[in-house]
Amino acid sequence: MTVRRVFVIWTNPLFHESVLMLLKHPDIIWLDATADVQTAYEEIMRLQPDTILIEKTGAGFPTRVMEILDVETWDMRIICISLDNNEMSLFHHEHQTVLEAGDLLQFVLG
Repeated sequence: MTVRRVFVIWTNPLFHESVLMLLKHPDIIWLDATADVQTAYEEIMRLQPDTILIEKTGAGFPTRVMEILDVETWDMRIICISLDNNEMSLFHHEHQTVLEAGDLLQFVLG
């Protein structure tokens, strides 16, 4: 199985802790997490994760992070998760609704 290198951008500390617990898996490497979008951009460009998880809030997607899609030179996908409506968006032209907590793990693992 492919090992996934994950970076998380969060707003709510509960989201951060929940995702950390859900993604404890031998095929997932937790690179880092931050609530600061500018720090996230810099760390993502440095670490080059293959998966970025973003907590989607009422403000939508962080524009600065979405700019990574325009400049990335490695194989990467962005997964946006909304706790408000159990919705996940995968930026590989897919859209899925989360039904169970385990769906996130399967989504990250591909």
